Amino acid sequence: MTGLLEFRERLRNFYGRYEIYVTAGVKFVLGLVTFLLINSQLGYQEQLNQPAVALLLALACAFMPVNIMVAAACGLILIHLSALSLEVCAIGLCLILLLFFLYGKFAPQHGYTAILTPVLCLLKVPQVVPVSAGLLCGPSAYLSVVSGALVFFYIDGVKTNMANFTSAEETEAIAKCTAALKMLTGNKEMYLVIAAFLVTSLTVYVIRKQSINFAWRIGLIVGNLMQMVILLVGYVMLGMPQKATWVLIGTAVSMVICLILEFFLYNLDYSRIERVQFEDDEYYYFVKAVPKVYLAKKDKRVKRITPKKTTINRRQLAEELDIDSDLLH
Repeated sequence: MTGLLEFRERLRNFYGRYEIYVTAGVKFVLGLVTFLLINSQLGYQEQLNQPAVALLLALACAFMPVNIMVAAACGLILIHLSALSLEVCAIGLCLILLLFFLYGKFAPQHGYTAILTPVLCLLKVPQVVPVSAGLLCGPSAYLSVVSGALVFFYIDGVKTNMANFTSAEETEAIAKCTAALKMLTGNKEMYLVIAAFLVTSLTVYVIRKQSINFAWRIGLIVGNLMQMVILLVGYVMLGMPQKATWVLIGTAVSMVICLILEFFLYNLDYSRIERVQFEDDEYYYFVKAVPKVYLAKKDKRVKRITPKKTTINRRQLAEELDIDSDLLH
């Protein structure tokens, strides 16, 4: 345990010294993964379906606010959709504009959540996001989770039903729009996942705000188990039991990541709880103080060792013994 605490402190010190570079590196990696996944899932615009394009976009987004990355990802999605079908692109544009309005109004500071939700959905471990959002963010962040999930299911629906959008006949325009809308309105799995995400995030948020011991630990365990049960029961009812394996894998990954977050951000020593009571003119205050677990800095003491004197005269010896030098003969 001491080794882990030392590693945490070193990591914190490193981040404090090189925060700008670490943040830029995280944005670069996240952007690169995001743009590569978009190209791999859609890729209808051949000119943009190149690793170099994803690399350049990731480099540009690394030094900009995270919401620029969100906008760039949405723009790349729309360009690919326009190469497939203008009708699909138009429906996607309306969806993204609606989400941008709601997201920009209520959750503009949660860009990482908006990006990570569709990315982890594509990687088939989306359970990490709602539990982490419940631990780290307030209810406004859950709108970004919903926005990311909607974008993912729209992309997945286009990929699954691509044959419905490849017809070049002008008379099929209405049918294409209808099919694109049906991907959203008739997708029961999307409703299941969004409901599970919202219930999980709110449950975790309510638990971790309570003044109880190990609030984060209880919240992440209850949240992950609740999400797992909702998804498993929902997929069985929808006739999709084959997805149960990924639900279990995603829950395990989410549990591990949330425990890591708790260790780095909310590691408390409940054996040294202090309760303080005080008052002012209008209120009594009852405060519960729980200290954080940390390693005290080791004090380095340098002991100076002077060379040992080989000889000593009579006067010095008298001073050491605090007697008159005449007494020494």
